[in-house]
Amino acid sequence: MPQRFEDFRPDLRHFQDDSEVDRDLPADAEADDIRRVPFVDRIPSMSEQRKISELLDDMNAFDVVTGNLQCHDMTVATVRDIFDIVLDDYDNMEKYLAPDADIVECPDFKRGLAKIQGGEFTLLRNERKARHRLLAEPQDQPRTVATSSTPNKSKRKRAAEALDENISKKARKMSTRQSKYSDASWIPATSIVVERFFSTVKSTIGYLRKSMSSETLEVIMFLKLNWDLVTLADVSSAIVQSKTTMSRKYRSKSRKNARLQ
Repeated sequence: MPQRFEDFRPDLRHFQDDSEVDRDLPADAEADDIRRVPFVDRIPSMSEQRKISELLDDMNAFDVVTGNLQCHDMTVATVRDIFDIVLDDYDNMEKYLAPDADIVECPDFKRGLAKIQGGEFTLLRNERKARHRLLAEPQDQPRTVATSSTPNKSKRKRAAEALDENISKKARKMSTRQSKYSDASWIPATSIVVERFFSTVKSTIGYLRKSMSSETLEVIMFLKLNWDLVTLADVSSAIVQSKTTMSRKYRSKSRKNARLQ
């Protein structure tokens, strides 16, 4: 809606003297019907227009950030950099986006992983303890993210592109030094993958998932996500496993009911 207002903004001057109400207003229209208000009274004031413009700038920045977060090759380090960029302008989001926010599961692990993926290998004691399972022989570091620039079109476009370029520069700072940790570039930002997986479960199975066992649900989603690699033998094995699991649970429930009686 703010973008639509910006598109029509140059033409608002043609309606500055339009003080008439809608001529086609029906007789049974409500007293508070918007069509009873003259068009000139619907035009935002200059202060309101500035607020709309500022809101549109924020929404464009938000669109750039969310667009980057939806990339399939997004790493924890890049997500951390994006969150830091957001916190520079919106410090009230710290309780949600800070590295040690209450909603972050295993903050030491996430901080350590972000440092390793970003090429920084000086970890704090708690971070080293959380990352000890990834110790390995020195290996090549993750590839840097390639970026491309697009022609500038407007001030708002330039601001959005500058934010995108800032995110890309953060990603390009990944070091090429050898690390004593195993390659962590394959580890994605968990929340993105999990949210996408949950959406796939809902669209694939629907409400039937509530009556399924966790084993059956896991098998079905494994087949769904790896369908290109699945063979007929895999499907047959999954069906047999599901029937065996359901039969075992049914017998267990029957014995439990018999003991209660």
